[in-house]
Amino acid sequence: MNHKSILVHLANDEEHTTRLEVALKLAKQNDAHVSALFITTPIGMPAEIYGRGASVQFLLDATKSSEDRAEELEKEFRETCERENISHSWVVQEGDHISLLAEHAHAADVIIVSQPYFEHFEDRFRTRLVEEVTLLSGLPCLMVPRGFDASKDIAKRVMIAWKSTRESLRAVRDNMNALRKADKVFLLTIQPDTQDALSLSEINNYLNRHGINAETLTIAQTETSIGQTIHDSAQAHGCDVIVCGAYGHSRLREMLLGGVTKYLVKEATIPVVMSH
Repeated sequence: MNHKSILVHLANDEEHTTRLEVALKLAKQNDAHVSALFITTPIGMPAEIYGRGASVQFLLDATKSSEDRAEELEKEFRETCERENISHSWVVQEGDHISLLAEHAHAADVIIVSQPYFEHFEDRFRTRLVEEVTLLSGLPCLMVPRGFDASKDIAKRVMIAWKSTRESLRAVRDNMNALRKADKVFLLTIQPDTQDALSLSEINNYLNRHGINAETLTIAQTETSIGQTIHDSAQAHGCDVIVCGAYGHSRLREMLLGGVTKYLVKEATIPVVMSH
């Protein structure tokens, strides 16, 4: 990507070092500033924690552990940034993760978060950080998949999931600089109606005028969900990131019935940049 101010979400979770490595790599490549926001409050309460006393003790212990980890990581972070000459800032706060990320979003171009885990039924409601941050921040949200190898390239081969919606157009405009620098850009539309077919040509011409030569792909029919078809096509074309709009339908409908956003948040194995 080619954003100049990167906000990375940090917490004491399994994927926090990967997020930070991705942020530092992108910052180094694009001469960008990294704002590291470490939130010490636990993201969610484990399902096995019951009762007021147990919950309070868990929060106290988890917060103390996070504070200790924040101190360790800050030292590593600052040393790396100084060694690599990366502009940086470090903030530690306690509170709601979604609210704090949205608050700090005013000074960023993109937010880096991790794909949530879905081990329990409750996780679908408790770990909606990706979707909520995308909706509330007004910024593109780069979701790093679980277990991602941070040494891999991002945005060398880009798949744009296109539909004639405000969200898709926002996603394209949010990532114009990255699209210009990409080695290959694909513009994908699935089961297009007349309006989609027309807008696909128009958006392709728009990209051309900005120096972006995209290859258009049209899938007339699909036996899988739209989300899976987008993901499978991105993999088939060797793409390392998917650019798409988030929540073209109502949030309630997507939560209850599925949708592209829900599928990608849950199932993606390559990074996804979402805009709303």
